[in-house]
Amino acid sequence: MKNLVKIAAAGLMSFNFVSYSSADNGALEAAGFSLEGIEIPEVSAPAAGVDQAAQDLDLFRYFGYGVAPEAASLGDEKGLKGVSDVVFSINLETVKNAYLKPDVAFTTGKGTKVHVSGSKASNCPNGGNSCKDKDKFFLVLTTSRNESYFVRGTEIINFGIFMSGSKTVTIDGEKYVVKIKANASTPENSMLEIKGPRGMALNTSLKSVGDGVAAKGVDVRLGKSYKLAYGNEIVQGPQGARFTDKTLVLLIPFPVVDATAYFIFKTEDIKPGGVTFPSFERGYGFKLNGGKLDIYRL
Repeated sequence: MKNLVKIAAAGLMSFNFVSYSSADNGALEAAGFSLEGIEIPEVSAPAAGVDQAAQDLDLFRYFGYGVAPEAASLGDEKGLKGVSDVVFSINLETVKNAYLKPDVAFTTGKGTKVHVSGSKASNCPNGGNSCKDKDKFFLVLTTSRNESYFVRGTEIINFGIFMSGSKTVTIDGEKYVVKIKANASTPENSMLEIKGPRGMALNTSLKSVGDGVAAKGVDVRLGKSYKLAYGNEIVQGPQGARFTDKTLVLLIPFPVVDATAYFIFKTEDIKPGGVTFPSFERGYGFKLNGGKLDIYRL
């Protein structure tokens, strides 16, 4: 699971489909995406006396755990380093929310392509931060019309006789049932199944979902190699989930060997004059001005 590193994830949330359709979608529409309501599925209640192993099952550790380093201001002499010191530069708008459309996809009966990605919320289902990391994970189904549907990961796991879950998403008037068949020993080999009116629409591993998202990332070489992703923050609460106006930059160690975490940077913390993130990699500064991100040596 240390491989989420293969998930560029933006930030990466659980979802209440009852209120999803009424969530504030202004930020997403501004980014070219829109929200549609999702039909509430029936989810089987866990069997009484669920085995402890089932309770502790965390398939999504494969995607790593988000770490948010704190920014520290730089002195003027360091914040104004020259262009020759820049080691990476990008216009973030060119890759905004690109991770939502990996090659892992299926097509509806009306010809709409639906991309499948994964991400995590910035908070917990109750709006706080006191929950397990797996409670923040969700699958995102994004259409070629830029409509996004969210499926909370922990609600669709099927594991022996202990766990049985699914979600039904309606796209183009067609119902698609989403499930994950758990592989506890090698979680990345757990299988994602999406069945529609014509049978199996998609049958693929969690690893392939992670690899697909990673392929949408931008290569960054600092002290280590990373994949960069950028997009709108997602938050959740008792009334459902929504995109916010806030944006995040993710740096994901790549390729993933022993990495267990990826790094989340709030763009509001990256000042035009430059900041550093001491708990991330020492010796590098970050500037964000007019949508252009520069990373440079100190």
